[in-house]
Amino acid sequence: LEKRKNKEVSVPPLKHMLSIFSLIFGDREMRLAFEREKKAYYRRILLVVWPLLITLAALLIVLDTVYTDFYSFNTATHFVNGIAAVLFFVIWLFVKKQVILSWFVCPLMTAFAFYYFAVVDYDGSVVSIYYTLIVGITLTFFILVVFNENWVLSSVVYAPLLTYYMKKTGDDMLEQVAADEFKELVVRCLFCILMYTIVAYKVESLNKRAFLGQQ
Repeated sequence: LEKRKNKEVSVPPLKHMLSIFSLIFGDREMRLAFEREKKAYYRRILLVVWPLLITLAALLIVLDTVYTDFYSFNTATHFVNGIAAVLFFVIWLFVKKQVILSWFVCPLMTAFAFYYFAVVDYDGSVVSIYYTLIVGITLTFFILVVFNENWVLSSVVYAPLLTYYMKKTGDDMLEQVAADEFKELVVRCLFCILMYTIVAYKVESLNKRAFLGQQ
């Protein structure tokens, strides 16, 4: 009887409750509980995000219209701000029903951040390159740590964005890129993408294992 009771109350190890590659919960009840928590979290956090984006979009329009001598933003920037606000509003509206929408928060925020430090705030000067590099990388990793829900999707979106930025800075700093230097650029891109992917995987894994430990 004691052996049977121990078998009934035994809990499988954490590593058996979470798949190694996709980090999906093996237990249905655990997965549903995690999804409920994420739905509530993103309903709260996105309620702050999309109003801030609307405020930013409106502020830039006012600055671009009223203070034309000091500020100048192209139409694409206003368009990107509007699209971002709409997308995050839609995610906030429907994430309560479809938790998979939370997977797109980190990639969308990363793309939005890249647009600003690789296009809007970038002027090709050495100072601009170093400034946007430090601020941009710091911001993208902050977004990753706070909002990453699917390490594969986050990494797939990050890879071309980083490649574009490094190619752009390389073209501005070097007038002619030799073949060896181009290969070095590729290797460095791959290294940075690999580091980002590892961090994304570990963040998602630790978050889900921490949730398992709370149950």
